[in-house]
Amino acid sequence: MILDSKEEVITYLNQEGLINGDDDARVEHLSGGVSCRVWKISVNNDRWVIKQALEKLDVKADWFSDVERIHREHEVMKQLELVIPDSNIPKILHVDYVNHIYMMTCAEEGVQTWKECLMDGVFNADTAKSAADILSLIHSQSHKIDEQVKAGFSDQKYFIQLRIDPFHRFLINKYPELSAEINALIEELTEQKTCLVHGDFSPKNMLVEKSGRIVLIDYEVAHWGNPVFDLAYCLGHLMLKAWHLKKPAQILELINVFITNYKGQVSNLLPHLGLMLLARMDGKSPVNYIQDETLKQIIRTTAIDWIRGADSGFNVFDAIKKQF
Repeated sequence: MILDSKEEVITYLNQEGLINGDDDARVEHLSGGVSCRVWKISVNNDRWVIKQALEKLDVKADWFSDVERIHREHEVMKQLELVIPDSNIPKILHVDYVNHIYMMTCAEEGVQTWKECLMDGVFNADTAKSAADILSLIHSQSHKIDEQVKAGFSDQKYFIQLRIDPFHRFLINKYPELSAEINALIEELTEQKTCLVHGDFSPKNMLVEKSGRIVLIDYEVAHWGNPVFDLAYCLGHLMLKAWHLKKPAQILELINVFITNYKGQVSNLLPHLGLMLLARMDGKSPVNYIQDETLKQIIRTTAIDWIRGADSGFNVFDAIKKQF
């Protein structure tokens, strides 16, 4: 059953016994990125989010991924209860392995993503610190996860389908002259497995509540792997917003807070960051808010230089600051 309309969601909820005919259920479509259908359900005083994986992702390019990844997502969320405060993770309420659906608790009304805050001109250093604190806990405390479960997470097929193939390998086809460097980055991400990696640690997946607490969502790319990916992914998004919003000083402060408060150790971050920047220009899922061709070329030049090892003598923050 594919939940493509509000009526189908109501029908599904009734069939699963999650509501009954007397309930006044209100259904609202939420932006779920490109990989899922996401719906918010309000019933009496309860609010839930229901999520269903898409086989073909909602982008122009042909991009497919196994819908079984939705189950990796809720399994990771359950395991993270051992790792980070439960207030930072939604609670799983219902799981459907047949229709590749799960339902979770909903964040408070009026919540904004960190991306929305940034786009609205809100540059809160506490949010950057909270993001770094959560990521530090995920990376440093994931050894607490049961060994058998950890072995399952070591299967990186969803990470490969949703990141390595549409980012790294897609770029090799566009930039064959970078194939040696990009293949080396792929090897680092797929062979150096040391902790749980979120895989989509982006401002759009951090809900900032009124208290300032972050609720972290979207774990379908999570896997046992190399923590450098999460650092590069998040920093790439922050850099892109600095360019787009023309607010380099404000966002450089957030980047500095994020890097300073991240407690883990990663290696070779700058080339991986370059790869993320290039992927958001020319991968299968380019960012939609940067359209200026001159700016795109500036970003490409920086990205390619870093992939090739330029600025390797700088610390990461100084290398980033140099671009602005």
